Amino acid sequence: MNIAWNGLGSVVVTAKIGQDEVSLVTNPFAPVGSLKFPKLIPASLVVKSHEGEDTGHDDAVAPEHEGDKPPFVIDHAGEYEVRGMFVTGISAPKKDGTPHSIYRFDAESMHIGFLGAIDRPLSSKEQEALGAVDILLIPAGGGGVLSPSAAAQAVAQIEPRIVIPIYVSATEDDGVGEVSAFVREMSAPQETVTKFKITRAALPEDELRVVILSRG
Repeated sequence: MNIAWNGLGSVVVTAKIGQDEVSLVTNPFAPVGSLKFPKLIPASLVVKSHEGEDTGHDDAVAPEHEGDKPPFVIDHAGEYEVRGMFVTGISAPKKDGTPHSIYRFDAESMHIGFLGAIDRPLSSKEQEALGAVDILLIPAGGGGVLSPSAAAQAVAQIEPRIVIPIYVSATEDDGVGEVSAFVREMSAPQETVTKFKITRAALPEDELRVVILSRG
């Protein structure tokens, strides 16, 4: 499995399913200051945690293969399966009541949690619905999402094996805080990569690892 970051809450998760590679894109965003979304990303699924300019740039996601239908868009709670990629959406409104969903992606015998742009701790019911998570994509830049300290508390609550911060700064004017503030909250080994490659066998057994994605 490969995971890459486009900025803000947008990642590309690409999994090997059978003989195929299947890609999923989260929260494709409209330009924010000098932060631009890639021109075209091929994918089979688009997953959105909420409605807004930081999630609504669907036109930048193209069919994964020539002749395919447009990507399947998931923007609310439910259970979905597209080309062998399983997605579970859980309603988790923001603290002001704005509709918002969190998700679990299941592929290659791994469970990836995507907390979207959540700005509050998960309830016990939401955490139970999310289930066990191997890799957690968590907003950690403050502002309209979890602060670095609140994100660190959520990591302790969920107990993933790997945590990847999102909604952290990629440019000086994208409106979110530096990843360094979150890293200071985490007493865990860390690495910085442009594209994170992981298999079930390579997941850490006993310790949490922080993976910081830089934009390609």
